[in-house]
Amino acid sequence: MYSIKQVSEKLDIPAVTIRAWENRYNVVAPTRTEGGHRLYSEKDMETLKWIKAQVHEKNMKISDAVRLLQSSPPAPAPPPSQSNKYGELQEKLYEGLVNLDTQEANQIADLAFSLYDYEEVFHHILVQVLYKIGDEWENGSISVAQEHFASQFIINRCTQFLRVLPVNPALQKVLAFCPEGEQHQIGLMVFSLFLKKKGHDVIYLGPNTPFEGLADLIKMKDVSVVAISMTNPDPLGKVEDWISSTLKMKPSLRFIVGGSCVKDCPKLESKSVTYSLGSDWDKWYDYYMR
Repeated sequence: MYSIKQVSEKLDIPAVTIRAWENRYNVVAPTRTEGGHRLYSEKDMETLKWIKAQVHEKNMKISDAVRLLQSSPPAPAPPPSQSNKYGELQEKLYEGLVNLDTQEANQIADLAFSLYDYEEVFHHILVQVLYKIGDEWENGSISVAQEHFASQFIINRCTQFLRVLPVNPALQKVLAFCPEGEQHQIGLMVFSLFLKKKGHDVIYLGPNTPFEGLADLIKMKDVSVVAISMTNPDPLGKVEDWISSTLKMKPSLRFIVGGSCVKDCPKLESKSVTYSLGSDWDKWYDYYMR
């Protein structure tokens, strides 16, 4: 999707002309962001390009060009392949975030949520952009400030959904946290959203959570499932010790442990504990939560 400024620059058509063609002749009907800004699709771009060709290259009156358009519209551009259908939004959001442009980033995110289910947006756009930004921060291509800005932007978007999604009190309650020493919470937030969409009450504690007091919380809130996310393997031993002791307190508890360190870490031999890399959530849910 393109702003009117981008369309004007790409097609070399003044913005005032684009608005006139839109308002007087209904040549295109761009979507609008919540802030009222026009956003033009590839189809809109092709239509404006075609109209310009009729008017400037064939010396046709705009009214005649519009009538011709209505009777014989130009062939549509081929749709993007499934593999890159998110690519343009990823790139535009990345640019907005590394430029520390809150307005641009919000416009692109709003557009993404209007086009796709929010789980698609989180998995295929927001999280992928964050991975890219994290890689570029590690290799020195972007600054710490840019990385923090992008992370906070995406965390805020996740938090908005965690707040507003409805809860079914008849379903199991879930406790979700990253253990002490673990700061990376995006994967945990996306998993929590996965459960919230299904109606579960998720008590989200976030990153760097100490174990002290968690057992009392599980009792008080009657928690049935505990989700733990780690990218750093250092706390693994303490996590396993805490899981073992908590299962003695409440044997019916189920745990799901995820994060990038899970792939190569030693596993607790317990039917109550599942290790996940993120591609098997539906299968896990159907087996343990239904």
